[in-house]
Amino acid sequence: MGFKERETAILEYLRKHKGATVLELCAALFVSEPTMRRDLAKLNEAGKIIRTHGGAVHRSELGENLPLPMREKENPGAKTVIGKKCLDLINDGDTVMVDGSSTALALLQELGDKKSVVVITNSAKAPLVLANKNIKTFVTGGELASDTYVYVGGYAEFFLRKFNADICFFSVRTLTSDGMLTDNAIEENSVRKVMMSQSKKKVLMLDSGKLGEPCMSNLCTVNDVDLIVSERDISEGFKACKEKFI
Repeated sequence: MGFKERETAILEYLRKHKGATVLELCAALFVSEPTMRRDLAKLNEAGKIIRTHGGAVHRSELGENLPLPMREKENPGAKTVIGKKCLDLINDGDTVMVDGSSTALALLQELGDKKSVVVITNSAKAPLVLANKNIKTFVTGGELASDTYVYVGGYAEFFLRKFNADICFFSVRTLTSDGMLTDNAIEENSVRKVMMSQSKKKVLMLDSGKLGEPCMSNLCTVNDVDLIVSERDISEGFKACKEKFI
């Protein structure tokens, strides 16, 4: 296994486990301790991890957002299931707002059979997904966040406020046990708030692996959304609003 392969494996392990010791990483990747220490030193120097006493944590755990290509590799099967479930919530002729999350892109992949649907999004990647699906698409423009391929900032928000949508779909990094929707991307959360304010129905797309500790930026609570769609039942612990989970 070369360094690039080990780098991917190390980052995925740290993201999943929120951190690890050198010995844990050695056992997981079947490499020697000196090799692992050299790899961690390189990743720390590149700004991709934070070295701790005896180990490391993923930099995203300290408030940074994950690049879209890395997020697209997280639970792709779950995202496909969520996308297909959400497709049933869209009626022919609906105007739909969609954020730039990797889960929302999975929904756009399924949209081809819907008639007269209009999609409004801040995703720079969405037009590539929708190009051959005969779906009218509006993209906000604005400041491009290059790692996440989404448009953010005042212009993107101004653009969204020109439209009224029947339904919006979005995702976040985590849903906490007390019902807070959180993310590390402050500007993306700001765009999501505008989408929610311009839409009749608000749908959170959340795979089961995103139940966890809060990230840096609060978006809203489960009380502010109409439905929460996951690949499996994650309503345990949210009995007061169990009916929102599908």
